[in-house]
Amino acid sequence: MPYAADCVTVKIMGRLGIVFFVVASPLLAQEPGAAQEQQPAPYVFVSDVDMVDQFRVFEDGKSQEIRLFAAGLEESWVGLPPDVKDDLSGRQVIGLIMDTSGSMEDDMPLVRGAALKFLTNIPKTENLFIMDFDENIRLSSYSSDDQRQIAERIYDMESEGWTALYDAVATFLERVYDLDGRKSLVLFSDGVDSRSTLAVGEVFEMVKLSNVTMHAIHFSGGSRNSSKLFTEGRFLKRLARETGGSYAVGRSLEQIDELYDGILEELYSQYSLGYVSANTKRDGKYRKIKVEVTVDDVKVRHRRGYYGLEPPESNQ
Repeated sequence: MPYAADCVTVKIMGRLGIVFFVVASPLLAQEPGAAQEQQPAPYVFVSDVDMVDQFRVFEDGKSQEIRLFAAGLEESWVGLPPDVKDDLSGRQVIGLIMDTSGSMEDDMPLVRGAALKFLTNIPKTENLFIMDFDENIRLSSYSSDDQRQIAERIYDMESEGWTALYDAVATFLERVYDLDGRKSLVLFSDGVDSRSTLAVGEVFEMVKLSNVTMHAIHFSGGSRNSSKLFTEGRFLKRLARETGGSYAVGRSLEQIDELYDGILEELYSQYSLGYVSANTKRDGKYRKIKVEVTVDDVKVRHRRGYYGLEPPESNQ
């Protein structure tokens, strides 16, 4: 039976806005008329044939049939009334990771202000994760209503110690792996790692297994050295690229505020597409995804792929 993974994300920037791609569950691959247990759908899909024809989806170079399509909000999320935002929030898993190691000392005032700004417009959620780390990792779960507790924690953060950046990202991915809902992470860091037990390759294996969209804001300690920014930003850029997220250098509170608005727009001003993989093999291998759009002046960024199902266990 054909199948596909859950929550592969594709975003398309341009005149079409932003697109999220959610791969259909195995239930959709059942033959017509087959008995199916009724399960609540995580998303509601509607069809628009004219717009579907503007998209092409490929898996390992082979064209896939788009089976599901839905449009997102036409209005700006940031400008919606609070009661409308509450109705639309749905199931969200949101994380904020702050690098509070010694190398971030010059940036800490900006980090604190940016973190507090982050809380003002986020969707209502019972799964809000706040992490700060140096060589140690401190991860807590909150409701988005716990603004006072979160603010007090942010104000109390101090910059010191070595940096376990890779371990921090891996810890967050492990913590939210089994949670339902759309998962978004905003990471504040200078991109330097000096104390992790995990290697870069091990972290990205976890990234490929996850369904988290990661947005990295790179703090530079006031440095304008473009070579240093490039080198130290490579890990952060790759996180964003692999997960369909965004990367930016954080230089001011006003600029970071604009970045937040863009991230929030991506949560709701989107289209959703779904397909059932034509590859029926259960080999556990990584499958590459490519999305093309038959519209001019459109920039595409999307999650690079997903792992197929593992081979069935032998009865011997």
